[in-house]
Amino acid sequence: MNSFDLNTAVFIQDQQIKTDSLKVADAFGKRHKDVLKRLESLDCPPDFTERNFAPSEYKDVTGRTLPMYEMTKDGWMFLVMGFTGEKAAQIKVSFIEAFNQMADLLQKQLLQTPQLTAGSLVQLKSGSQQLTVSQIENDIAQVHWFKNGKLYEHSFPVNCLVLDRALPQIEQAQQRLNEFWNALFEADIQKFNHSSQANILALNLTQIYNTIPNLPLRQNILTDLASSNAPFPQYLNRNLPYRSAIDHQVYKCWIFKNPKMAVANTDVEAES
Repeated sequence: MNSFDLNTAVFIQDQQIKTDSLKVADAFGKRHKDVLKRLESLDCPPDFTERNFAPSEYKDVTGRTLPMYEMTKDGWMFLVMGFTGEKAAQIKVSFIEAFNQMADLLQKQLLQTPQLTAGSLVQLKSGSQQLTVSQIENDIAQVHWFKNGKLYEHSFPVNCLVLDRALPQIEQAQQRLNEFWNALFEADIQKFNHSSQANILALNLTQIYNTIPNLPLRQNILTDLASSNAPFPQYLNRNLPYRSAIDHQVYKCWIFKNPKMAVANTDVEAES
C-alpha cells in the first residue's frame, strides 16, 4: 500500500466513523479524479447517498481548494465493491478491520474508576473523612460513617470516590488536572477543539503543549487525563483519528465530554 497509513485510514467526525475519497485513492493506488468519477456515477438511492456520502474540500500542495467526498463504512463498501484483484481484496480487509476497531474504540468509555467493593474504605476525591462502602449498585455506592457516636449514610457515584490509601496520589493528580484545564480554558479551549459536537472535546496534546507554556509535565498528565472527571471534562477515549472541525485535517485526539461549567476547585464534604 505504498506510504498509505491504515492508522489514519478512518476517522471520527460528528460521532460517525468515516473515510474519504483521498484515502481511498491513496490506498488502492488510483488517481483521485478517477475515484471522484466513480463516486459521482454510483447508482445509489438518494436517501442512501445523503446518509453515507458528504461532499467536502481539501487543499492540495499548491494551495488550491479541490473537491473530495467523505463517506461512512456503508458508503465506502458501496464504492469499492467493484475494485477487484488480490491486492484490492487485502486492502478491503484491512479497511474493514480499521472501521471495526474504530467502532469498538468509539463505543468504549475507558473511565478509570477505583475498584470498589462492599467493605472498602474510601474518601471523596475532593476530600472527606474516611467512609465505608455498604453496597454498590448501578455505579452508585452506598457509604456510611460514624461521627459523635451517630451513624450517617449517603449515596455517591463511584467515580466520586477513591480508595483511602490512594488519596495522596489522587490529590496530586487533581492539582495537575486543575492546572492543565485552567490553562487550556484561559487560552480559549475552542482554538484547540477539533470536535464539532457541542458537548465533546477532541484535543491533540502535541498542539496544546507546543502552544501553551508552563503546563504540567506531559508524562505525568497522560495518566491524569485518563481519569479526568467532574469537575473537569470527562475522559472518554484517547488517540482516536478525528477529522478536525477547525482545518479539516485528521489528528490523533484525546476525547472528553465537556460539562457546561468553569474549571475550578470544589470542596465536597460528606454531610454530617
